[in-house]
Amino acid sequence: MTTSDFNDATIAVSAPETPAPRVRWGGVHQDRDLAAALGTRIDTDTDLDSALRVLVSLARTAISGADSAGVSLTLGERVFTAVHSDARTLIVDQRQYEVGDGPCLHAARTGDIVRVDAIAAETRWPVFVDAAREENVHSFLAAPLYGASTRFGSLNLYGEAPAAFADADVVTLTSLTGALARALGDYARFDRLRTEVAQLRFALEHRAPIEQAKGILMATHRIDADTAFIRLAEMSQHTNRKLRDVAAEFVAAAAAPARDIDGTQKCGS
Repeated sequence: MTTSDFNDATIAVSAPETPAPRVRWGGVHQDRDLAAALGTRIDTDTDLDSALRVLVSLARTAISGADSAGVSLTLGERVFTAVHSDARTLIVDQRQYEVGDGPCLHAARTGDIVRVDAIAAETRWPVFVDAAREENVHSFLAAPLYGASTRFGSLNLYGEAPAAFADADVVTLTSLTGALARALGDYARFDRLRTEVAQLRFALEHRAPIEQAKGILMATHRIDADTAFIRLAEMSQHTNRKLRDVAAEFVAAAAAPARDIDGTQKCGS
């Protein structure tokens, strides 16, 4: 896999949400409708990207409590949001990645479906839950994404209402992720990633800071993904430096307690 292939498969941050195809839930036609919507066979990164977008749209349409939705992909020790319904998804996801744990990451790592509200989750993930509440998110439902022999991420739903998700929603989410798994079939992209760390290292280490910097800008200034990217691009142009280097420095500055979020030294530091 080339760096271009990796970027093309994960560039979903600013594209509009894909309209949800019609699915006749709960009947004899459900599996056929899901196969038609997600594809019966995923052979390329483009196929996968399209299927993940449809997956998010179907989840939001079928599950009434899902006010925001997205897909987190895990590659080795790296995790990022590949598809999202809105800016809030990116903001909440980013806080979860910063904490290093949460319902979505737990689903991706363990293969378990996680359904929990903010009250029940605050003991386990207090920092993340506080950040989610700031975005008016009070319920979480996450299911692992998997292929023939590996897990590679999670489908994540966020609800504004407490206890927004019911048993029936878990069944629906399981149907969605199962349909995606069947479409993946022998597509071994994520299996191959386990043995292609060296080949992917360039893409991972250079794209991740850009997505992290965008997430920080969005969370701090309440701006959308396109505006955040424009700000980074302007910083790159003004300093005549590569975008990835500017983004990496920005993320490091944001994480340093002695610096302001824009990377300038605090007074008295």
